[in-house]
Amino acid sequence: MAKINLICEQCGGNIILDNSHEIGTCEYCFASFLIKQDKIIQNITQNITKHVYGYEGKDVEELLMDGYKLISIGDNARANEKFKRAIDIQPDCWSAWLGYASSGGDRSGYISMVPAYRKAYNVAADEKQKLDTFVEMTKYLPDQHLRSAFIRAFNIAAYQEQSNVFNLVSGVIGCDETEMASLAVDLCPDDWRAHFAMAKFRQIRVRWCELEGNILMGKHLPNHAMKVLDIFMKAYRLAKSENDEARKIIISYIEKMEKDNSYHVFFYELQKKIWKEER
Repeated sequence: MAKINLICEQCGGNIILDNSHEIGTCEYCFASFLIKQDKIIQNITQNITKHVYGYEGKDVEELLMDGYKLISIGDNARANEKFKRAIDIQPDCWSAWLGYASSGGDRSGYISMVPAYRKAYNVAADEKQKLDTFVEMTKYLPDQHLRSAFIRAFNIAAYQEQSNVFNLVSGVIGCDETEMASLAVDLCPDDWRAHFAMAKFRQIRVRWCELEGNILMGKHLPNHAMKVLDIFMKAYRLAKSENDEARKIIISYIEKMEKDNSYHVFFYELQKKIWKEER
C-alpha cells in the first residue's frame, strides 16, 4: 500500500491507501476513509439510486453494503433504516450495529447514537472491531487533538482495561468540553494533545488579564492566568519532546493569539516562557 498526502480527520495522522486505491486507513488511529474521485462518486450515486433503496429479499450482507454506500453519499437517514433491518435479521451483527450508530442510532437526539455504539462494542468479535467502534464514536468529541488523546489512551491500555476507557469516553460525549479535556488528561497524562485541548478550553479565562505586583516584587500574571499558562507550557514541553511537527502546532496556535488584543498580556508572558525554553 502506498502513502498519500492525506491527513486523518480523527488524529492528524497519514492515511494509507489499500491496493484498490479506494479505501484509506489512518496509520496511527486506524480510522477508515472512502477515497473517491468525483466521477466515481457520481456513478456510485446513480447506482445506489437504482438498486439500494429496496429491502425485499435482501440478506444481511446486502443490507450492510447498501447502508454503507448510502452513508458514503450522505443519505444517513435511509442508511439507518438499512442497518436497522439488518439488526432485526441478525441481532448480534457488529457491522450492522456500527452502521446503525454511525448513522445516528435511533435518531432521537444528539447523543442517541451512544447506546448503539455500546451495543456494537459489546458484540465486537475481536480487538480490531472494538478499536474501530471506539474510533468511530470519538468523532462526536469536539476537538481533533482531544479525540486523538482518547484514541491513544485506548490503544495503550491493557486489553482488559479498554472497556473501562470506552465507557468513560462514551459517558462524557455531549458533556462540558472542559470536563472531557480533564478526562483526556487523566487518561493520557503524558500526551501533549490532551493538555493542549485543556489549555484551549481554559484560554477564555485569561482574556483582558493584567499583571499584578509592584516594581520591587516584580510583576506577574494573576493566579488563575498562571494556571492556564502552566497548562500551555506542559503541552508545549510534551509536544517538543515528541517531535518538531508537534512543537510547531503549539507554536502556531500561540502565535495566532497575538492578533487578538484581548490576550495581549497573557500572550507576552507565555511567549517569554517559550523563548526561555527554546534557547
